Amino acid sequence: MSEVNLMADSSHHATVKMRTLCFIALALVAALLNSSAPTPLYPLYQQQLGLTAVSLTIIYGAYAGGVLIALFSVGNLAGKVADLRSLMMPALLAVFAGALLFSLADSFACLFMARLLAGLGTGALTGAANIALLRFGPKDGGKAAALIATLSFTTGLALGPVFSGVAIQTDFYSQTLPFVLIMMTAAIALTGLRLSWPAHHHDQPRVVSSSSAISADAALKTGLKATGIRFFLCAGALFMSWAFAASILSIGPAVAEHLLDIHRQGVYGYVIAVYLVVAGISQILSRRISARTSLAAGCLTQVISILFFTWAISTHSLTGACAGLLVAGYSYGAIFVGSATLVNMISPASSHAKLISLFYVIAYIANWVPVLLGAVVDHASLNLAIDLLFSVGAFICLLLSITVFWIKMEKRD
Repeated sequence: MSEVNLMADSSHHATVKMRTLCFIALALVAALLNSSAPTPLYPLYQQQLGLTAVSLTIIYGAYAGGVLIALFSVGNLAGKVADLRSLMMPALLAVFAGALLFSLADSFACLFMARLLAGLGTGALTGAANIALLRFGPKDGGKAAALIATLSFTTGLALGPVFSGVAIQTDFYSQTLPFVLIMMTAAIALTGLRLSWPAHHHDQPRVVSSSSAISADAALKTGLKATGIRFFLCAGALFMSWAFAASILSIGPAVAEHLLDIHRQGVYGYVIAVYLVVAGISQILSRRISARTSLAAGCLTQVISILFFTWAISTHSLTGACAGLLVAGYSYGAIFVGSATLVNMISPASSHAKLISLFYVIAYIANWVPVLLGAVVDHASLNLAIDLLFSVGAFICLLLSITVFWIKMEKRD
């Protein structure tokens, strides 16, 4: 009888853990929905509120600001608390509040705060959710946790523009409905985490000594010295990839309307969804090849995507634009996986955490590149902004691809 009870108890714990994993994944989906859903709506906001291109890109960049604030303020706490709900539930409340502000947005300030809260929620949630996935997932070295996180991110990012695109095309509360759906998703995830969390699951927080805190700067300097140019190649590649992606998401609707003659509102949401799905698939597939090959190929295909976009704009070719978007999606995933994997490989253990933190800080700064492009649009033209993005981006990505092939990357110092 005791053996039967033991098996039943084990089965019950497995079911509870699986349910918890599902709600953790749903929490990530809610956060990423709130990140991508506004993209097709930017032209409507700009038209109705009389926003300049700079104002629009500042609203977009506020999300990155929120993520960075969260990473700096609570990011290091995720590995030190026993009950990760203390981080995840407030983060979900921030996601909910951001979506609520979006549904009521009637000014630049309201949109800015909505994006800032969305970033704060995503930044605070990501670290805690990833650690929770490791704690509750199977003991397979984190492979299942990484796959769940990737699928959650891809699902959230892709469905956000679809929600907005459908709302715009049907003209059914187009600036409200997407965010009501996000609030519902966040509320379900919040309730699920509150009720489904294993009652006796307690991981002891990791205690960091004062000497470790004092030596943090020294550890970063040591890590940068050990990795040298290789770290900056990886960070630079991800910066360029995210800068290009941010530009597609922020000023892409204006490019589609004014330079590609796509005047059907809502369609851009579906296009972006396809781009993000391709990026997610690319991340999964890129894990099967060497990190160095993935990074170099990603940089090279970024150049190819720029060539497709240039041809598409000059000839008003939708086929060229779609080809460029698909190639850009692959490039995004390949660069992300290749650069992140290489940074993990080359970083000394003593400075690994600090280098990873700096790596993502550099990458998130790329979300403010569209602000510079917005200034060019306001003071010159959209064509000039796109020409600058394409010419500078193509040159740097080609240089990065060649350098990655030339320099020995994998060896850990």
